Amino acid sequence: MRKYLPWLLRLIGPLLLVLFLANSDLEELGAELAGADPWYITLSLLMIVPFMVVKAWRWQRVLRELTLDLPLHTATFLYTIGIYLGSVTPGQAGDLVKAWYLRERGHPLAPALLSVVIDRLFDMIVMAALAVLGIFALGNLLPGRGFETFLVLAMGAGLVFLMVVLMSPGPREWLLTRALPTVLPQRLHDSLHHWNTQFSTLAMHPRLVLDASIASLVSAGFSFFRLWLLFIALDVPIPFSVLVGGSALIAILQVAPISIAGVGVRDAVLIAILFPYGYTTEQALGVSALFLLLTLEQILLGLMLSFWYPIGKKLRQVVPDQPPVPETTPE
Repeated sequence: MRKYLPWLLRLIGPLLLVLFLANSDLEELGAELAGADPWYITLSLLMIVPFMVVKAWRWQRVLRELTLDLPLHTATFLYTIGIYLGSVTPGQAGDLVKAWYLRERGHPLAPALLSVVIDRLFDMIVMAALAVLGIFALGNLLPGRGFETFLVLAMGAGLVFLMVVLMSPGPREWLLTRALPTVLPQRLHDSLHHWNTQFSTLAMHPRLVLDASIASLVSAGFSFFRLWLLFIALDVPIPFSVLVGGSALIAILQVAPISIAGVGVRDAVLIAILFPYGYTTEQALGVSALFLLLTLEQILLGLMLSFWYPIGKKLRQVVPDQPPVPETTPE
């Protein structure tokens, strides 16, 4: 039973959606979606290209600090696969598979995993800061708004602390060679020291933090612009600050393993945000359906690329941008 628990918890979100749909006018919801402007939706879908490239460039920037080389186009493809796998696994854990792709390209696994974690932390820190706007956008609909604000800020502070520890040589060395060896089995001590050596090139210098922070803000900007186009497509205008805060809050809540691709969680937040502006549950569910369309686009692209970049194959089959290994014929 325990092994099925993570997947059972993910049914909470879909059950919420079923509840919302059961109390909605499905004909009105269908009419809302049928009346959506296709041009705004198409533009939002096309914006996935710069969105992915910027996020992949940030990951590539972190990889470079760990002396791991990866072409930008390959990083973009693998990043798309990571988002696809993250969308269909509890807590978006599937995103870590990018590290195994790097290992198949001949890179050590531990630095590859660290690069994925740091890349995710940059996103989560930005979203945690913006989620505070989402809490205030919900106004009095949230019980104890000050408590929710405290929780989000505390989470953001915790993420910043973790980022500093992982990226700063001194704190990282203390964690790997002093703190963790006191609680982990003896057989892991050599691995911890080895990982510390592999991470030695990574330092939290201003240029890296600035580059990654700017990339995080730009990618977030693309994301919010794509979502704003969907609100306009359904003729559901709201203040941009409310959109930013609410979308960031959805992004934070989607990390919790209680949904599949944000289904149900996203709907609940959108209903709460749009209600004070006089919009109906059907309009909120319509916006949520278009949000889901963007998620499905990412999943579909990632799935297609996963066939082009299959994991578990020989290196020369996984890396089409490298010349094939010449075969020798016995005389």
